[in-house]
Amino acid sequence: MKPLHLCCLAIAVLVARPVPALAQAYEGTPARTGHASATFDGKPVAFGAVEGGFQQVQGFTVATLVFKQGPKVGATHLNLTLMYQGPGPVDLNSAYSLSGLSMFTDGDVARFTKGKSTCTITLTKATAADVEGTADCPTLHNISGEPMPPLTGVKFAATTT
Repeated sequence: MKPLHLCCLAIAVLVARPVPALAQAYEGTPARTGHASATFDGKPVAFGAVEGGFQQVQGFTVATLVFKQGPKVGATHLNLTLMYQGPGPVDLNSAYSLSGLSMFTDGDVARFTKGKSTCTITLTKATAADVEGTADCPTLHNISGEPMPPLTGVKFAATTT
């Protein structure tokens, strides 16, 4: 084998080897408490815990929140990413928005897809340390673009205190 091929093979072996996952620290202020409730596919669902938190980016607050039912891996959870400067409607269709919503359940994801899904999120409280609001998403899609059940009557709140 030529030296160049051996070198490429060695690099491929090194890259393909499993590497232990490194713990990732959240770069922002973590959410300490939070809860959410909704109706998904006609069934009520409640979330009593939250992970993630709040960051300041170019004059905006970005809240990256994962509402969970409990510690079980793979359990149903609601993800919200909210980019805001204050209370009011969240513009999900803006070209520069980081905002989004997704519901993970039964091994699939129902998520807001720009240009396809219909979803409104309104913030009733929005500061650098806490957020509260509502959402209604009558049309969501999975990663393949297939329609998913509606996620309606969403109420959420998270805070750093």
